[in-house]
Amino acid sequence: MSDIETQLRSAFDATEYDVSDVTVNRRQVRVAIRQPDAEADALRAIVDEAVGEENVLGLDVATESVDGQDALGTVVTFQQRP
Repeated sequence: MSDIETQLRSAFDATEYDVSDVTVNRRQVRVAIRQPDAEADALRAIVDEAVGEENVLGLDVATESVDGQDALGTVVTFQQRP
């Protein structure tokens, strides 16, 4: 697991959000949250604090199917700055 994955898992573990998965593909980071009604501003604050606002580019929050289930969750994606 990369440093950013570890940082994000630790940050989200300290909150009310239940993380399903954290993945990094090149510099694209994806965090899947099991709660479908997670608040975008709160998620952005967690990500900014975990990895530094200056390292986050184009953060997006969307509702998607997570864990390969029919249930919906919230997915946070962003590009990590080099």
